[in-house]
Amino acid sequence: MKKTLKALAALLLLPSLLFAAEPYYDSGSQIFNITAGATVPFFYHYPDRNSETGNDITFWPGDGLNRTHRSVGGIGAISYQVFVTPYIAVGGELGFQFDFSRAGLVETNVPIFVKATAVPVQGRFEVPISLGAGLLYASYDGSSKITFGCELEFGVRYFITDEWGIGINTGIYVFPELYAGSKGKISTLSYIPATITVSYRH
Repeated sequence: MKKTLKALAALLLLPSLLFAAEPYYDSGSQIFNITAGATVPFFYHYPDRNSETGNDITFWPGDGLNRTHRSVGGIGAISYQVFVTPYIAVGGELGFQFDFSRAGLVETNVPIFVKATAVPVQGRFEVPISLGAGLLYASYDGSSKITFGCELEFGVRYFITDEWGIGINTGIYVFPELYAGSKGKISTLSYIPATITVSYRH
C-alpha cells in the first residue's frame, strides 16, 4: 500500500518537477526547425455551397456528401526563433502546403507567419506549443490571392545531441478567405497537420 501511495505521489509531483527544473534556454538562445509531413482537410466552410449540399460546412477529406472535396496533402516549413525569455521564443515561419480538389486541380498555400512558441518542458526532451499568424499566398486553377492564416501547433521533440533534435507535431491550420464584392462572405479552410521536425539549437 505504501509503495502504491509513493508511486501516486511521484506521478502527481512529476509535472511540477518538470516545470520547476532549471531552464535549458537563456534569453537570446536560438532554434531553427525544418518540418515536413501530411495535412488532412478538417473542415471547409463555404457560404455559397448551401444549395449544393444543404450544408455550408463540410468535414474531412473525400468526395462524398458533406465532405470537403479535398484530398490529403503535404506540407513543409522552415522556421527560425529567438528566445525572449527562458521559456518563450518568437520568430518567423515560411511554409508550403498543397492538396488536390475533386476536379484533380492542385491548390497551394504559402504561409508567411510570425510565430511564438512556449516550451514549458525543456532540455533533452521538450514539449513546444506554438501559435502563428500572418499572410497566406493561395493559388488555385490559375488564380491567386493573398489572404490571412493562423496555426496552433503542439509537439514533442527529443534532442539526440545538445544541438540536434527530432520531433513530431500536430495541431490545426485555419485559412479564412474574404470574397471581393461579396459582403459578409468568408470561406474558411482548415487542416490538421501531422509532421516531423528536425531542430537545431544554440
